Amino acid sequence: MLKEELFNGYYIYCDVIRMGKDCTLAVYGGDSPHVGCAVMSAARPSLTGEGIGVTTSVLSAMGHKDDVIARMFAEAAAERWNCTVVCTCGIHVEDLTPEQLDIVREKCAGLLQRMLEQTDE
Repeated sequence: MLKEELFNGYYIYCDVIRMGKDCTLAVYGGDSPHVGCAVMSAARPSLTGEGIGVTTSVLSAMGHKDDVIARMFAEAAAERWNCTVVCTCGIHVEDLTPEQLDIVREKCAGLLQRMLEQTDE
């Protein structure tokens, strides 16, 4: 499990479960961790004929916007590891300000980079 401090004592976490060549990620935190969405990204040959691309499907709970973060994690991991990745995400902070939302996005991007670096094969 990777952990990143947000602000005011809140944290975000990322759990990585390897499943053969594929993996499942759980990204969650704040004051009320939950499952707000599930994203599946599958690596495939790029449509340009060079490199790896991904195809992504998203399921979101009504009123949740966690898919933005889950998609970022799932697509980056699927492309990097050339596999299928499922990412569930649920980060909630009550009365989040626009400035705090920017911090959440920034910290999630940093957590994603740490996750990719620490779990590369």
